[in-house]
Amino acid sequence: MAEEKKEIIKIPEYQMETRNLTLSKYDYSEVQQNVITLIQEQLKEYMTKDATEAVVRIDSMGEPYITIDCNEASKKNRKEYVIAEIQKMFLKPISFRWRHESWGKDIKTICPIVTAIHDVKNTSLVKVNYNRWAIPFLIWYGKGIGGTVYDKTVSLTLVGKYTKRIYKLICSYRDKNTYEYDLEKFREDFAIPKSYKNDKIRTNILDKAKEDIDNSKSDVKFDYEMKMVKEGKKKAAAKAIIFKIQWKKTRENMNEQESKVYSNAYIKVGRLGIEASKTVALTDLLMDKNLLQLVIEKYNYYDDLITSGARMQNGQHYTFSILKNVMRKLIREELEKQAVDPRQISYLYPKNEK
Repeated sequence: MAEEKKEIIKIPEYQMETRNLTLSKYDYSEVQQNVITLIQEQLKEYMTKDATEAVVRIDSMGEPYITIDCNEASKKNRKEYVIAEIQKMFLKPISFRWRHESWGKDIKTICPIVTAIHDVKNTSLVKVNYNRWAIPFLIWYGKGIGGTVYDKTVSLTLVGKYTKRIYKLICSYRDKNTYEYDLEKFREDFAIPKSYKNDKIRTNILDKAKEDIDNSKSDVKFDYEMKMVKEGKKKAAAKAIIFKIQWKKTRENMNEQESKVYSNAYIKVGRLGIEASKTVALTDLLMDKNLLQLVIEKYNYYDDLITSGARMQNGQHYTFSILKNVMRKLIREELEKQAVDPRQISYLYPKNEK
């Protein structure tokens, strides 16, 4: 008997950064943001809610440091490129906003994160020193700050510097469901070019991030709307972005009953003549759109008609071939109702209909 193949499900690598970092002002490329994610990965054991604690690993010179694998920061064998990107961070400060309780004043601290880089030759590793002044903003998530919990792999693999930031933003406020971001502050914090009008922010930043995060392994997703405000006799103008944040059901966070439903639907989808490589992706998509139970019920309905020998109006018996065609049509129509791009499910369409 042939050995049954089992899919290996990778458990998400969750890690945290402070909300101070998530909402700070900076202009980092994709690789530079990946460097920040890898710095935070090694600082997670030092994160604290106690403002008096600031214990981190230091080198022989007394400077805080971490070691980064360049193959994680970018594609493999691009070490020189990653080093060049890290070097650029020396001249790219990050701006943190915080409240000094003793002074009763709002403070803005501006400093670079990375201060030195040491190339470990004949390896993919580099040792990176980071700024002492940045330590409180990297490890303290106590009163009035909070933390952002996110999936390291999703953060590293999302494409687009704005998409990466929006992903962490929605992760930070996943429990509150909404977050209202002042539009001018959003422009400033994300270093959006002044040439970007609101329509371009929608299409090039927000819509792209929404689609990419929807199609990723993220366990959260978002929708948004522009908050329009009318001042005097002027035409109403966008003043804020309201992010509407939702949990996205994934195989990794299902309970026992949900797992049974998923498995049942997965088996049925696998019988519809769809390539094995696409069966998991389609079942995941159906789960995300809350369509698993519908697929199971409709499949069972037509399967019962076949078993009972029922006939259609034209006198023809229901057959498995008919079941497959009907179910494929039903699935694509239900997904279309939820604005799924037809290109994403092109394999569900007859060859002459797309």
